[in-house]
Amino acid sequence: MKYLGINRYRRWLNGLLCLLLTLWVSAGSAQQREGISETALAELAGHAMSEFNVPGMAIGVVRSDNILISEGFGVREIGKPETVDAKTMFKIASVSKAFTTAALAVLVDEAQLSWDGAVVDYIPGFRMSDPWLTANFTVTDLLTHRGGLKSHVGDLLLWPEPNLFTAEDVIHALRYFEPVHGFRTGYHYDNLTYIVAGEIIPHVTGVAWGDFVDGRIMRPAGMQRCFAGEIPKKQMRNLASPHAMVEGELAIVERSRISRQPPVSAAAGGIVCSLEDMLTWVRTQLNRGTTPAGVQLFSLTQSKEMWKPHINMGVTDSDVKGSGTHFKAYGLGWRLADVHGFMEVSHTGGLTGYRAQVVLVPELELGVVVLTNGSSSAARNDVTKSIVRSFMPVKQVDWFQLRRDKYAAAQKDTDTHAETVEAVKEAQASCCIPDPALFTGLYRDPWFGEATIGMVEDKLVFSAAKSPRFTGSLHHHDGNRFLLRWTDRSLDADAWVTFEQDADGSTVSMSMLEVSEDGDWDFKDLAFMKVEQ
Repeated sequence: MKYLGINRYRRWLNGLLCLLLTLWVSAGSAQQREGISETALAELAGHAMSEFNVPGMAIGVVRSDNILISEGFGVREIGKPETVDAKTMFKIASVSKAFTTAALAVLVDEAQLSWDGAVVDYIPGFRMSDPWLTANFTVTDLLTHRGGLKSHVGDLLLWPEPNLFTAEDVIHALRYFEPVHGFRTGYHYDNLTYIVAGEIIPHVTGVAWGDFVDGRIMRPAGMQRCFAGEIPKKQMRNLASPHAMVEGELAIVERSRISRQPPVSAAAGGIVCSLEDMLTWVRTQLNRGTTPAGVQLFSLTQSKEMWKPHINMGVTDSDVKGSGTHFKAYGLGWRLADVHGFMEVSHTGGLTGYRAQVVLVPELELGVVVLTNGSSSAARNDVTKSIVRSFMPVKQVDWFQLRRDKYAAAQKDTDTHAETVEAVKEAQASCCIPDPALFTGLYRDPWFGEATIGMVEDKLVFSAAKSPRFTGSLHHHDGNRFLLRWTDRSLDADAWVTFEQDADGSTVSMSMLEVSEDGDWDFKDLAFMKVEQ
């Protein structure tokens, strides 16, 4: 080392001490923040519910292994007086993914499987579209959204619920989806691979995914109102009902109500849980696998693996400006990011009628849970950010104000879309409608299965065999193109249906495209061929 000289050495040492003191003070400031007060929390929740049409919320905060907040706000169901409390059960949607990875971590600890093990070694019937991809797809690949498939591919197999698809249908369907990105080169959200991950458990242990998660995670942790498998009849009480805006009015979404039986989507997004038990889960996570009662569910080694970056995610300008974020990545069932200098471990969940979010800040020993029975991601996100940032030594921001203009613009687009659909419906030219008999019959898609175009009271009607909520009437638009309006208006997924004919004028196929460019239902992946009968 080059000799610095005594004066230069002293200046260097003083500078180092000042830097260490600054870092110590900053850390101390983070620890000393009191966070959000009960009064401010009530105002925050009330504001979110009123502005974003959310009937009820459950909000919890853990700090240094102590529960600071465990409160319910609003009502379980519009039109009824029962209020939300810490024992009210909600669907937690994709927050379920961390439970699936934790269940697999238990098996890794027991040497019953390996994160790097090939999926086909555990599920011999597993197939991707390419033999090489099949042979090299690992358990970790299932859990990290890096398989190269299009984001949300095949979600029509999972939603809308209830449907008749099975986990075996999901596993079989994967062979029909061609990669659109390089393998392990990017993050592209994939629910189907989590269903496959869940099915590894019964193949290895002989125990169904839901029963395993309940028996090896929920019950040992003392979580009595949190269920991955069948919900006991006596626990079907104090349930949050799902709500969404349906054609401009806040309504209960009957198809999304909590059911006793787990859906096919369970390993990706089907767990039902109370705030009280989610706070136990958060404390277990912050304690790196050990429950508040001292029961070790999974090891520190596996906790580190689940919180390790496995695939990079993009960082936007708003991430940098609003949160001081320089990296974002996906672990195993968790999103990872630096937020104002702190590592944040989190996940969101969204189903029609429900939103959920869990945020962990290990350096602050902080955990935040927000559960809602409304369909607004804005309400969930802004409440969560407001609470988490209140524990950080940063300038506090009115997230609702920042969101307001964007939300108003989105609502305007939605209204315009609704008006457009009505205009299309009213503008039908009855003189040009082709013979309906040309289109009736049975159609089949390789992975989605069968759909029927039939006549009901002089109207063409579409119905899917394994997804009964996808039933609706066809309204002629032009040529062989029709507007498909679903009977269940909460789907918010009207679609264009186009029939193709051969040279003889016989209909041979049918394709679909959602009317809304911002919709959640990717019908364009469907390729129905007419079945000769």
